[in-house]
Amino acid sequence: MKLRKIMLLGAVALGLTGLGLATGPTTVNAASSSANSTRTAISIDGQFSDWAGVPLTSGYSGSTALVDNGRYLNVYVKMKSGQGDVPAHGDYAFSIDGKTIHAWLSNTKVASGKTQAVTVTGGDYPDGTQYGIVGNGYVMNDGKNNYGEFRINLKSYGLNGTVVGKQASVTNPNIGNTATTTITNMGNHGGGSSSTATSSSTTSSVSSSSASNSSTTSSSTSAAGVISGKADSSSKATTTTSANANNDNDNLNIVIDGKFNDWKNVTLTEGYDGYTAMVSDGNYVYVYVKMKYGQVPGYGDYNFDISGKKVYVWSDNIPSSQNEGDVKAVSFTGGDYNEGHQYGDVGTGYVAQSGGHSIAEFKVDISKFGVSSMTGQTITMYNPNIGNEKVTVAGGSTGPILISGIGVVIVGFGYYKLRKAGLLTRKGRRTSGK
Repeated sequence: MKLRKIMLLGAVALGLTGLGLATGPTTVNAASSSANSTRTAISIDGQFSDWAGVPLTSGYSGSTALVDNGRYLNVYVKMKSGQGDVPAHGDYAFSIDGKTIHAWLSNTKVASGKTQAVTVTGGDYPDGTQYGIVGNGYVMNDGKNNYGEFRINLKSYGLNGTVVGKQASVTNPNIGNTATTTITNMGNHGGGSSSTATSSSTTSSVSSSSASNSSTTSSSTSAAGVISGKADSSSKATTTTSANANNDNDNLNIVIDGKFNDWKNVTLTEGYDGYTAMVSDGNYVYVYVKMKYGQVPGYGDYNFDISGKKVYVWSDNIPSSQNEGDVKAVSFTGGDYNEGHQYGDVGTGYVAQSGGHSIAEFKVDISKFGVSSMTGQTITMYNPNIGNEKVTVAGGSTGPILISGIGVVIVGFGYYKLRKAGLLTRKGRRTSGK
């Protein structure tokens, strides 16, 4: 009877210990305050104050600035008072290494005190559409002047690393000036070199007061970067602890099914082009991506570091653009280098267009990389086309397995001690004497 009580007490103690240790996937991806806090790079986000101090080139109806930002070019426009809206057409003609490309904006008419998003279309001639959507931007009216900022993706025009070090310029005949910059890097964002004046007009700079944004545009993330309001109406859960949510990730409830609401309370890490988050369950890592502008990247690649083992994950079937509400299933390939195929198919996911943003979720089978277990592993991930900020998960939900192992050792050790003390023998004798 004493032995039975000891074993029962041991089992209860083990159960309580298991509850304390089996805490499930651990997320360590605290949202960063600002991807641009340590450099002069520009964020195209409808907040114009980051242009403060950037030199402007003045024309007859307004001023412009051009800033290199890796494989993107960022354009700023400030119209003179009484000169009307930021030009949507004209077009914005870019000259890069002897090649001229054009970009034009969707409707730029905005009410006083408001900010609105615009899309950028690219072509080989004014109002051309050969390159499709090549960027995004915002226009704003502060009650006195109209402002605009937008970004074009040079790779969308088929430009590659041969233009690094070359001068780029932009002009719009409806503004009447030319601003220039130098392309510094076609891989990542970096650069941040300011535009220089090439017209005979005087050069000014963006003032903090004039660039301040009185936008009423709602944000899809809080100041801490937590996802909100991005799911479709058929999503399976309203919170990550909903009883209706599939509990595939312990208490996190992440399921890769093209319905994104189960990520809504997971903290995001901000990069210059978008946000990422990652969780794990001991067998898979689950990744969420939300872009500020442009499409979720398939390449880059998604750079994983599994306790020192570096692998790369990418997809070649992510669509170049989607209509609002579209959801597409995609697969992912793994390799030992960018766009490598060594590990074959390693994951699946979905990419969608929701709320004006390209979003994606996917899972990666860590065992495909020859990693037998996630126990004790620290995994980081980033994609340079989203940002250089890494998201991290530690280990997986291996607590119950670990506790089971400890239980076997404790029970075995207890049996040995009791037998050595003669308790088991005495208990046997008492039983046989009944």
